[in-house]
Amino acid sequence: MTEKIFNGAKFFSDDIALFDLGGTATASSAAADAPDAFNGNRSLGWISSGENNDETTAYLHRDFQTALYGDTIIVANHNLKSFTVKINGTALDCTVETKRNFSVVSFEYREDIQTIRIEAAETITANEEKRIGEVMLLSTLGQFEDPQKITNAYVPEQGDLKLQNGKHFIFNCGEAWTFTIEVFALSQADINLLQKLRDFGTPFHIWPCGGDETQFEYHFRPYLFNDFFKVSFSGNGKPNLKDNLYWTGLRDSVKLVEVE
Repeated sequence: MTEKIFNGAKFFSDDIALFDLGGTATASSAAADAPDAFNGNRSLGWISSGENNDETTAYLHRDFQTALYGDTIIVANHNLKSFTVKINGTALDCTVETKRNFSVVSFEYREDIQTIRIEAAETITANEEKRIGEVMLLSTLGQFEDPQKITNAYVPEQGDLKLQNGKHFIFNCGEAWTFTIEVFALSQADINLLQKLRDFGTPFHIWPCGGDETQFEYHFRPYLFNDFFKVSFSGNGKPNLKDNLYWTGLRDSVKLVEVE
């Protein structure tokens, strides 16, 4: 029997490429829409104009006008067959994993990131306009070494108007996810990671699949490759020892809620 490979939930810092944090954004066409790829909403983003030809290289460019740090770039909700990432004008030596129109660009941590440019010619469906829903710049916080029990809840926000005939008019306002992690940690690295997340003090991102959708026999949300959530701790933690035995590791229960 083939041994199953485990990749625990992975965590990243908050996005520091957001346009509201300063700097400029431009593109090879439809430049006025370039900031929409840095607004924290992957459903919008940038679409090229007049570059619907696989022989034409288009680009999206972000200038932070200061030096930033990170080791991961997310390119979400895109239709690019392949692309090149340049940092400070030089093509990045990196690893790119792509699935479900969601790409994770991993590279050695650096603190000199002043500009990011994404260049692409070919689209998945040939000769379409190039589309990028969102670009994020993150730092890796860590990944669980051991399996932890994660209970997920999908929370649709709905308005419910009862009509005079007894029927209902339902309108959808949005959705959010919550994650409850029942921690049973015998790994000091996992204990340190949980404390690091608590001490982080700002929202962060959780990648429940850990970057490996294939480790699951069946595929569903929130364990798809492109399921990537911005979350914060909610409520109290419960860090304890089992039966007050000092060698039993950490028992805890934490709740993460999706945030804007």
